[in-house]
Amino acid sequence: MPIVTLDSGDVRDEIRQMQYDSYRLMPGEFLPGVRRFFATLSNPDQSPKSILMTNQTQAGLLPVATSFRIQGMAFDAQSEGAPNIGILPTVVAKTSLNLLLGVKNYWTGPTRFAAGRMQNTYAAGTAADYIHQQMGEAAVQPLVFQGFHVIDLPSQQNFQVQWACERSDLTDVQAALTPAAGSDVLFCLSLKGILRRPVQ
Repeated sequence: MPIVTLDSGDVRDEIRQMQYDSYRLMPGEFLPGVRRFFATLSNPDQSPKSILMTNQTQAGLLPVATSFRIQGMAFDAQSEGAPNIGILPTVVAKTSLNLLLGVKNYWTGPTRFAAGRMQNTYAAGTAADYIHQQMGEAAVQPLVFQGFHVIDLPSQQNFQVQWACERSDLTDVQAALTPAAGSDVLFCLSLKGILRRPVQ
């Protein structure tokens, strides 16, 4: 495991460990609005997020004496079932992302730049037609920061990623999209890079 010594003389170990957070879009919840990744440890229903949903231990902050070098960003989701078929294409085409450290903007762009391509798998002829959608290629980091353009996130620095959907960008059909009853769509925002933490 690489060990680094900072200018202050403090020693850190260095591991490749992404920082990730998730948002569960629930039935009855429409796309327009602004949602924030890394800003809370609770789901919209106020239940605590599990390790499936996030690896954050503090809302919007890294632990004390821990820093993170951001080398890329990805936005992934999966959806199953015909009733939800319009949600992921609309998210890719009509939403945007904004990476903020403190109040400073480090990256802004359409969601499709961070999500990559979208796939549909369709199987007909069953009692209910089967549809599976995936937004973002498997094991791909669509957005890459490298060389002098990596982004260093220091310890105890507030950070978040805003995910925005403007009503004015949507058709009436798109604005009315919501997960079907008994289902949800899970979105995961991940920052790829190197975690630096105190040596134990």
